[in-house]
Amino acid sequence: MFRVLETGTARSEGELFTLVARQTVWMPAGTVSDGLPIELADARPSGFLGRHFAAMHADLRLPARLMDWSDHHILLAMSRRGEDVPGSLIVGDESFARWQALDMPARTRSDYPELAEATIAGHPPGSSAGGERPKFGVFVDGRHVLVKFAARGGAGDAAARRWCDLVVLEALALNVVSARGVPAAQTSIIDTDSHYFLESDRFDRVGIRGRVAVLSLAAVQDDPADPWARAAVLLRDAGRLSIEDARRLQWLDAFGALIANTDRHPYNVVFFADDATLRLAPAFDQVSMLYAPTADGQVPPRPFAPPHATADTLEVWDDARAAAREFWQRASDDARVSDDVRTFSAANANALVN
Repeated sequence: MFRVLETGTARSEGELFTLVARQTVWMPAGTVSDGLPIELADARPSGFLGRHFAAMHADLRLPARLMDWSDHHILLAMSRRGEDVPGSLIVGDESFARWQALDMPARTRSDYPELAEATIAGHPPGSSAGGERPKFGVFVDGRHVLVKFAARGGAGDAAARRWCDLVVLEALALNVVSARGVPAAQTSIIDTDSHYFLESDRFDRVGIRGRVAVLSLAAVQDDPADPWARAAVLLRDAGRLSIEDARRLQWLDAFGALIANTDRHPYNVVFFADDATLRLAPAFDQVSMLYAPTADGQVPPRPFAPPHATADTLEVWDDARAAAREFWQRASDDARVSDDVRTFSAANANALVN
């Protein structure tokens, strides 16, 4: 086991041994886990890029579907091809050697359409970061970024148009979050003849080779069904999260509900992991997924019913509602989104008037 530091150097993190009954022990600390250690399991290939992992590394003979992977498959993938997974942990001599030889080709934004086509074709460049929407990772302008994208599609392609709208809405949402004093990923929209791109700075990378340890909310909460705000309260009360960060996470949960972000799952919250203490990483993936196309490419009208505060969001609700109204107002005035998005955004802003 190896740890890449923010300086871009690495140190040994001991050895991991598998035990009977699906347990592992991390030496020399002697930490026993049921299954894989949470940091290792949390960094496994996942989401859109994870689904391409088995095909890209056919020599490992991994199951094509991520849901069919056992701990053995995860350990195999990360110890053989785990040189560029999220976070700072590297498993195995082979992945460590691959990290040492890892090339960081500098890209430009003019490369994005070609990289998007390669990603859709099953050959994504860069890291295996999670998330279900199409994306690739690149090194551009001296920093690591994740780039989500949506193809413009042809005339009358309502689903393609809506995915492009959602790229813009995500950037608007994160701008509002940041303006309210809650750290959020820095984003830029690149609009080309073929695609909309949303470029987001990676917060688990520093400089060319430096890395930062991160854990998702899924890795640290006791009950994965808990909403973000409930998890924030429990982590705060357990002494693992500061009062300020807990309040920020409660606010993000409220804001997400008020902008129709129906995809507030625990992998969309990340913490910087400093031993037993957690620090909330910048917000990301705040997007109005209520309005996403259906699986068969339809874009039906979706009524927005303004939600109500819960016991865990009551203290932050008024500020989050004001921020959400600002988001909807900005969207209603943004010429980059389609007419129907501007229309329902204006209606949603009015629905949030006190």
